[in-house]
Amino acid sequence: MPKFNVKEVDLPPLELTPERRAALLAEVDAVVQNTLELRSAFAAGGRQLDTTAWKLVKTMDDVRAYRSRRALHGVAEHTESRADTADMISSSSSSHSSSQRSTMDKIASLVSSTSSGSEHQHRKPRKTARPPAVVISGVIDGTAEDAALGMLADTEMNAKMRESYLGTELEDARLITVLVRPTVENPLNFIGLKWGLQSYGRFSQARDFLFLEGSGLTTDSKGEVVAYGIRQSVDLSDILNLPRPPNTIRGNMSGCQTFGNTIQMSNTRHRTVEMFSRAFIEMDGDLPVNVAAAAYAEKLMALATSMECANGHKLTWMMKQATRQVRPGAGSVLGRMTSSSHCANCTRSLSKFRTLVLQRGGSCQICRRVLCGKCSVNKKICVGIGSEILQKSMLFCLECLLEAKSLPARNVAVDKLNW
Repeated sequence: MPKFNVKEVDLPPLELTPERRAALLAEVDAVVQNTLELRSAFAAGGRQLDTTAWKLVKTMDDVRAYRSRRALHGVAEHTESRADTADMISSSSSSHSSSQRSTMDKIASLVSSTSSGSEHQHRKPRKTARPPAVVISGVIDGTAEDAALGMLADTEMNAKMRESYLGTELEDARLITVLVRPTVENPLNFIGLKWGLQSYGRFSQARDFLFLEGSGLTTDSKGEVVAYGIRQSVDLSDILNLPRPPNTIRGNMSGCQTFGNTIQMSNTRHRTVEMFSRAFIEMDGDLPVNVAAAAYAEKLMALATSMECANGHKLTWMMKQATRQVRPGAGSVLGRMTSSSHCANCTRSLSKFRTLVLQRGGSCQICRRVLCGKCSVNKKICVGIGSEILQKSMLFCLECLLEAKSLPARNVAVDKLNW
């Protein structure tokens, strides 16, 4: 039997009424707002989780991913009110342990269903067991706008590019319809409906997901700019009949990532953001929930490197700009390679290090200056060729790399509208 390919399926027509469209947009907004509330509660609790209730499953630099322990055994939905009551009681305490318990209860109370309620009337009755929750937190380099640029996947080609940089996509995915398109006024904001397929090893059934994906910029309760990325499963079975791949189970997920700018020191240009994510995934079937949660945490953890995707977009933008207007004093690549006898940065003689130059040095793809291996860096840049994305190793000077990092992501996003 040939392998099922989501991209080769003829999608049935989808007609959304204005009311249904508004409900889907409200769904996204509700999840984002709930996550911002959790983010504030997490900060108020000292950015710590109770290790008796949360298990550390992965670390990467200063970012940590946790999985809830108690939800693995399932908690009936009717206990949600009890969790909320316990949350209010613990919130009144000033002790640090109470703050940790309050944060845990708030997060757990949000994973009792996949929805904030706006789509409840269109959903089928759900199981009473809660799936395990995943929380990711930490500090990474970059800005909120950079994070929004790195997460933006408003087309299938941009989704492939994000996958090439980050590895966060489902194995096989399709953009069904766009609800909010990036504009010149809001070039980083996007909401779309997607359908994807994911396998979990030869001994487990594959899962397909129908979900809303959104990314962009918003503000928190303090008026600070926060970048967000969301994937929220929805049930549209009453208006959308998707073909079911053989031996596949419909999965449900709800994940929201936020990136807020940290306070910048006056004596440095170094910018960082605080990352906070909350998520859960419900698999059903034969896949152990702890395995599902760990796999989902692995995918979400890759978003900590979303700045790499943003920097890739910026470097590509700078290369496009360089081809439009050659900088003063910059000749062709071949001309510079044959005429330059010294590194443009450290002035080291290249003739004495010819072997090193041929192996590691070369001409910067942006400024065209010739550099030795120590004054240049090779970066993998994603290039679109037809409908495919290829990664190419390209050389850049340190000056251009720093310029790319400081480049406003919004400017790049606006220009990308015309690519």
